[in-house]
Amino acid sequence: MSALSVSPLTATPMPLPQFLPVPDAQGRQYYALVPETLRQDAVPLVVVHGISRNAAELALRFGEWAHAEGTPVIAPLFERARFGMYQQVCDRTGVIPCDEALADILDDAARRFGFETTHFNLFGFSGGAQFAHRYAMMHPSRVRHCIAAAAGWYTMPDTASAWPLGLADAPRRVDRAELAQVRFDIIVGALDRQQDKALRRSPEIDSVQGTHRLQRARRWHRAMRKSGLRSSLTIIPDLSHAFGDAVHLGLVPLVFQLLATHRAKHEEPGT
Repeated sequence: MSALSVSPLTATPMPLPQFLPVPDAQGRQYYALVPETLRQDAVPLVVVHGISRNAAELALRFGEWAHAEGTPVIAPLFERARFGMYQQVCDRTGVIPCDEALADILDDAARRFGFETTHFNLFGFSGGAQFAHRYAMMHPSRVRHCIAAAAGWYTMPDTASAWPLGLADAPRRVDRAELAQVRFDIIVGALDRQQDKALRRSPEIDSVQGTHRLQRARRWHRAMRKSGLRSSLTIIPDLSHAFGDAVHLGLVPLVFQLLATHRAKHEEPGT
């Protein structure tokens, strides 16, 4: 797809994201943008940064559209010192499991702002996409819709390989019936074929998933569909691996279009 020209629903100025530490919980901190008027059926959108830790930028970029739609945005900040391998959700070398940290962040947001956080939509870019799809696999009862953009590599939906390459020995039990209820959308750039330093490489990963992000996205999409899980793949022309370029080419409205389409299908009678 090319850059989208859709405009936000309203010209009302949005509030700035707030930076909030969770009281009495070391390392739990996040940016929140909460519209003055929340849609009655609003499902919070959690947006997860890549290894540059640009949580504030994600809150701002998604904030305009979220504000227009009456949807709260939560952007956790996983600091490198405490969450070095946050992409794997349960970093065995870390002190605080990232899924527990996110649960504390969402509980804090619910207390502060009064909206429901039992269920939420989840977006991640690059390293954040790795976190997002793995979190959804381990906590499918909480995630309505997971959108993974430009992930470096993936957890395959099988038990033939050990975590995090596969689901064998996963840190949390994976409920396949609940996982089948989660919608997964994959976004990647048509030019995202470089093998930069941030791209995890190993003979095993390369042989199963491919040697660059575009190839890996395609293979994961096929594996998900073959496993009976719901997924789609969107390839953005002229995009390599840069969040700013992705925003310029319409990433944010694309995400909200995917969420709206899924919501409409979810609300159809008999679905």
